[in-house]
Amino acid sequence: MELQPNCYTDLCVNGKWFHYDHGERSVFMLNGGSPLTFELDSLPKTEAELEAHLSIISDQM
Repeated sequence: MELQPNCYTDLCVNGKWFHYDHGERSVFMLNGGSPLTFELDSLPKTEAELEAHLSIISDQM
């Protein structure tokens, strides 16, 4: 699915929830009251690309 501008995606990857505002390089891992911020290497154009980025981040946690 293509990521639409001015939207966001909340996605669970490996049991960790992430929030991504489309068109941004930052992604947030929801962690109670203090979300963790990560920078993506490139802007994902599809949900599958976003999930691939998040899988790498999730595996490092």
